[in-house]
Amino acid sequence: MAEGLRADGLEIEFILLNSRKSPIEGFLKSKKFSVVRLYLTGKLSLLLSFVSLLGIFLTRRPRIVHTHLMEANLAGLAAAWLTCVPMRVYTRHHSIIHHQLFPEAVKWDRFCNWLSTHIVAPSETIANVLKIRERVDDKKIFLIHHGFDLSSFRDVADTRISTVREKYGIFEEKGPVIGCVARYTEWKGVQFIVKAFQKILQKYPNALLVLCNAQGDYRATIKELLAKLPSHSFLEIPFEEDMPALYKSFNIFVHAPTGPEDEAFGQIYVEAMAAGVPTVFTMSGVANEIARDRYNTMVVDYKDAEGIARSIDFLLSNLKDTNGLTFNAANTIDDIFSMSRMRAKLISLYSNTPKGGQD
Repeated sequence: MAEGLRADGLEIEFILLNSRKSPIEGFLKSKKFSVVRLYLTGKLSLLLSFVSLLGIFLTRRPRIVHTHLMEANLAGLAAAWLTCVPMRVYTRHHSIIHHQLFPEAVKWDRFCNWLSTHIVAPSETIANVLKIRERVDDKKIFLIHHGFDLSSFRDVADTRISTVREKYGIFEEKGPVIGCVARYTEWKGVQFIVKAFQKILQKYPNALLVLCNAQGDYRATIKELLAKLPSHSFLEIPFEEDMPALYKSFNIFVHAPTGPEDEAFGQIYVEAMAAGVPTVFTMSGVANEIARDRYNTMVVDYKDAEGIARSIDFLLSNLKDTNGLTFNAANTIDDIFSMSRMRAKLISLYSNTPKGGQD
């Protein structure tokens, strides 16, 4: 995305808030982008980052400041407002988690809404949260879906798939392989996937449940449920770098958040569809816009382990229908989530900038 925007004529500089060098910093520097890293570890360093940003903006006089994630939103938007940056944009990456679990943080969301001149909502779910729950003016909200390199999930070399399978012992005799990519937190609904898998084992005793991103605050509960399964029937993966190859190792993919607004976006919906894996979904985040039951996925009710199990069994038992679902899924996402579409929408947004300052 950075390279594409630069090719379209924007002069882009990056300011990263981090305590150490990250992969994105290395990538940007290798591509000759201007990168500044401000040391961030806690509240005091956030205040120091804010002061540093004031100096940077006063010196560089940017025309646009676009921030991502809470610390950057607070420090970046506030510094941009004080230094009179004409266009102050932030991308909202969370949905209702503050409203549900951290109500004291909602005031900071509202503060960011007030500081910004434009807010990017990656999904209609987020746009509605902003408009209905936080009463943000429609004119300030711009729906721009995340863009993906979809081919990277489709065109995966067999050697990479074999490497991932061997790494985790995902062999053919352990089929079918049911995949889940979700951290262990209650609203992700992993507990209902595990309960559904218990039922799947009754018909498919060699089935394997693969839980990726297997860490989080709901770990104890998930562990109790997994303890009821045969130890050879499930696999926990805290982190895997080659996700396209892991998706290609699944026969079925399941994602089951517990409510329509729980996911802000839910990139795994798009990734699984792009990888060509038959899917079972609950409707949350961007799935509300793209998922159609028995057309491009199997849609189940929230918190419905029985429904998840029935849908998995249907997909495993009906290969012809399964192939149709994956074909339609690919067609559904091709245009909506392309990198070129996202880039064009960002360019259109940035072109509305008031006069003054640099890109």
